[in-house]
Amino acid sequence: MGKAGESKLKQMFSSLKYRNFRLLWMGVIISTTGDFIELVALNWLVYELTGSAFYLGMFNLARALPILFFTLIAGTLADKYERRKLMIYSQGTAMLLSSILAFLAFTGRINVYSLISIGILQGVANSFNLPIRQSLIPELVPREKIANAVALNGAFFNLTLVLGPALGGIIIASLGVPWALLINALSFIAVLWALLAMRIPKVEKKHDKTLFESMKEGIKYIINHRTIRTILGFYFFMIAIGMPYNTLLPVFAKDYFHLGASGYGLLFAVGSLGGLLGALVAGLRSKEQVKTATTYAFICFGAFLIIFGVAALFTNYIFLFILLLILIGFSLTTFYISNNTSIQLLVEDKYRGRVVSTIFLGLGLTSIGNFFIGTLAELFSAPIAYIVIGSILLLASLFFMYLTRDKVFHD
Repeated sequence: MGKAGESKLKQMFSSLKYRNFRLLWMGVIISTTGDFIELVALNWLVYELTGSAFYLGMFNLARALPILFFTLIAGTLADKYERRKLMIYSQGTAMLLSSILAFLAFTGRINVYSLISIGILQGVANSFNLPIRQSLIPELVPREKIANAVALNGAFFNLTLVLGPALGGIIIASLGVPWALLINALSFIAVLWALLAMRIPKVEKKHDKTLFESMKEGIKYIINHRTIRTILGFYFFMIAIGMPYNTLLPVFAKDYFHLGASGYGLLFAVGSLGGLLGALVAGLRSKEQVKTATTYAFICFGAFLIIFGVAALFTNYIFLFILLLILIGFSLTTFYISNNTSIQLLVEDKYRGRVVSTIFLGLGLTSIGNFFIGTLAELFSAPIAYIVIGSILLLASLFFMYLTRDKVFHD
């Protein structure tokens, strides 16, 4: 590798030289890999128990819906209290819930209703974990490394999306669903250890306002900040409608491509491989290139979903769908990280937790998308659902390009 290549590689991973961020990065890779092992296992289990795309949508709705109600509270708490401690509490709760799922599975007491019930509680825990973790990042690296750290944060998320589903499919096929759930419960030990091992200077935070007053202040800040308001508005639409595309992967794997659990894990993983590539490329992108990346990623994501749906109606050539899933994952992650990076660079630190929490409010809106895409697939078919979703997003992306033609996405 030449000097230029070495320099690019060093730039791509430059945030890892900071101990606290490195600890978070390693701990969350292990824990989040476990999360996706569990998600693959639970989606597969729901479809095996019910044979229904509708129940798949309902289960994922249960996991995502609490984010709509709790994420703004979590962001407000992140601005009022120590973020590291808050994350320890949320991860400890998530570990307990995953342990209960494993116990029910090993004892044969699990059913679709217990899955949905615990899924709601896991959604509450995630509502706190996600915005707190994201708002913690600027405390772990200098300001000039925030963009790189956000990109690497997205990279490890997509790395776990590759590893987790692939491992999940293998574990389900070889050991069974209960073991997949147990492995996830144990994986939380890594992130809890990483959080306890961090050395972060204590910063005194004012508590002169009530929780409601602080939330109201954060919402007012977003409304009055034109660029952040624009970025978040289109982000909400894209994520709510587009991100649930992987809810139907068990349907494609079983009914269209005639694959087992390991094949489903492969489909889930290859889309995440595209996401990993998108995140790593984002680590090299300058802030001046963010708007262009956001626009093209939005357009391409909708277009690739349409192509996938049309192709599934006429062929089952698996390598074509693997390529399309990689492109879909690359587009979605590029859009997500470009928006996230812009917001982290634009927001004042005293509002960071509250503004970042709205990013994950968008993830809560996927509950609507999960229900919508599951219902479309039940009424028509999974390929038709992809075509409809892709068409909506393609039209929205053109509207986005028109409205943001004069806006700059960085400070």
